[in-house]
Amino acid sequence: MRKLPPLNDQDLQLFRDSIAGTKPLRQDKIPPARAVSKQKSAIKTSERKDDASLFYFSDEYEGYQFDGGTISYVQPGEDPQLAKNLKRGEVQPGVLLDLHGLTQLQAKTELAGLLEYCQAQHLNCACVVHGKGSGLLARKVPNWLIQHPNVRAFHTAPTHWGRDGALLVLLKTPT
Repeated sequence: MRKLPPLNDQDLQLFRDSIAGTKPLRQDKIPPARAVSKQKSAIKTSERKDDASLFYFSDEYEGYQFDGGTISYVQPGEDPQLAKNLKRGEVQPGVLLDLHGLTQLQAKTELAGLLEYCQAQHLNCACVVHGKGSGLLARKVPNWLIQHPNVRAFHTAPTHWGRDGALLVLLKTPT
């Protein structure tokens, strides 16, 4: 780092003349606005172990063929643009479910609990983080979601929500 030479008397006087008559600013005591976090508070969906909520999910059904790329689905009869809206991040999820480290049965139970929670809270979008790992949950989660009657569409999440390791799910809300 280069050290600057000291100011001479003429430069100091010029500076003093230029700031003459100024008054210090008063502190207005307004704290800076906090950035809104994208992470939502965690919910305990497994507290409600209801086998009826698992009724929709069959492990044998494979309605979606996962090829390792982008995952996209729109329920028949729904607007085909829904998947594009999810892809662009136009719909923000109200809740996030992280399935990392769970077994297939635990993940299925948590997903069923999440869908039930979204219905109860009137949330129309959720983010499901299945991770990449061995790809088991990446293959199973879309097939489970297709089977649920309240799922309108889902798409691979935008980068800031997890990209290839997550899905944004658009849900029907009760009227």
